[in-house]
Amino acid sequence: MRPLGKTGLRRLAKANRETHPPRVEIAFLLQGVDDPVNVGAIFRIADACGAREIVLAGDTPTPPHPGIGLTGRGAERRVPWRHVQAVEDAVAALRAAGWALVAVELADGAVAHVDYPYPPRTCLVLGSEGRGVWPKTLRLCDGAVFIPMYGKHPSLNVHVAAAVVAFQAVVGHPPAPAGP
Repeated sequence: MRPLGKTGLRRLAKANRETHPPRVEIAFLLQGVDDPVNVGAIFRIADACGAREIVLAGDTPTPPHPGIGLTGRGAERRVPWRHVQAVEDAVAALRAAGWALVAVELADGAVAHVDYPYPPRTCLVLGSEGRGVWPKTLRLCDGAVFIPMYGKHPSLNVHVAAAVVAFQAVVGHPPAPAGP
């Protein structure tokens, strides 16, 4: 094995789109994600998984913040985004556009992210690392997912959680290998 060059990467990306098309459309709603480095990383994740848009609510930093550009590596220029001051307005607009809102949160009734039946248009709702998705916002969501963890500290960085859940929603389970 050897690393792929630019031509090999383009070929792999094209083959991947044909063999593993997205199962759902994905968007992100960020509420109170106050670290611009996390916001930039989520832009990069959104670009990688083909997200339709990112909605930045409240005091979540917006481009062209240098911290967003540092980790976003240009994704903040490729992924459509908008800022909405009131999260309730963001939820109403997303719902009117046909998005189902799924919180990524440790909450009553949350389902493991690998078992959740993601709707065709899924908007993942992510909150700050310290406070999570606010309770009033959680009540407006159609569902919630959590990432099963097996260590002593049941927490991931918000952008890592966004990546884990987004790719599960978009790609889903790989087919089981054929047995002998």
